[in-house]
Amino acid sequence: MPPNAPILPLMPPRPRRPPKERPFAAESAATAWRLFLAVPLPPPVTALVDRLVRDLAAEDWPVRWVAPETAHITLHFLGDTSPERAELLRLALSPVVTRHPAFDLRTAGLGVFPSRRHPRVLWLGLHGPAHRLESLHRDLDGALRGLDFTVEEGQFHPHITLGRVRAAPSDAGRAFAAAIARHLDTPAATPVTLPIREVLLVRSFLSHRGARHEPIAQYPLTRPTEASG
Repeated sequence: MPPNAPILPLMPPRPRRPPKERPFAAESAATAWRLFLAVPLPPPVTALVDRLVRDLAAEDWPVRWVAPETAHITLHFLGDTSPERAELLRLALSPVVTRHPAFDLRTAGLGVFPSRRHPRVLWLGLHGPAHRLESLHRDLDGALRGLDFTVEEGQFHPHITLGRVRAAPSDAGRAFAAAIARHLDTPAATPVTLPIREVLLVRSFLSHRGARHEPIAQYPLTRPTEASG
């Protein structure tokens, strides 16, 4: 240091800023997962759903149509679930599903919920041994209740949802319901085989672009050769 150089006072250290609080990330353990149990559709059935949705969408009805690639048979909708409970569920379902043998259904005609006069959901029906799917649904119902999940009440009607009706103008309600009813009296298409081979535990992501589904576990039904062996 040169002689007679001024001695500058030491600057006090700057106080440390507190860390910024950031919102939890989408994959944070605090974020609930939107879950449901479903049977996936094979490509021939997905193609049929695509064709039906395209034909019906040409009617310009106030309906929010499903994306064919996300179509499925819903067994149970579980809603928002913590990741910890989702993991317990994932581990618990395999013994329930494997008690049931694999089987085939086939597509049928169109239908609506809750009634023709007040359609809210348009769906593609299923024929065949539907009682087997109902039995699978019932066993899953018991397993979910045992894990303290809230289960929807009411009878289970196997179907593939095609679209959900938005609020229709009141003065056009009857005409709209009558237009849908005309389609219900017409065969949807040549039946397509729908193999019931597995149940999926699915996580649903919602956005303005629609829903995205991500299977997080799959549970195969027992094949006939496995059951006899």
